[in-house]
Amino acid sequence: MSLYWISWHQPTKDFRPISFPPNENILGWWKTGENDDGESILVAMVNVKSIDDIPRLVNKDWPEAINWRFMEEKFSLDLSDRFPLKDWMITRFNKFKELNHEII
Repeated sequence: MSLYWISWHQPTKDFRPISFPPNENILGWWKTGENDDGESILVAMVNVKSIDDIPRLVNKDWPEAINWRFMEEKFSLDLSDRFPLKDWMITRFNKFKELNHEII
């Protein structure tokens, strides 16, 4: 499995995922702002087999997500203070660390 830091424009007024927490491939997600059209800008840390899996897996919880800003492979779960972890995210980050200790 690979770790990716991704971002997209969420075109819906309600930017939250369909399910809470989102599917297990989403280790964490955050709203970082809005674009000029009023769309929310979201970022997420995802755990996927391939970069090609990202749209399908994100669309499970954000079906309208099509306008991708970036998809960057990461080799660490380190994030700045701008992205605080909620309890469900901490659980997923820790599980990823346990299963992939050679990456972190």
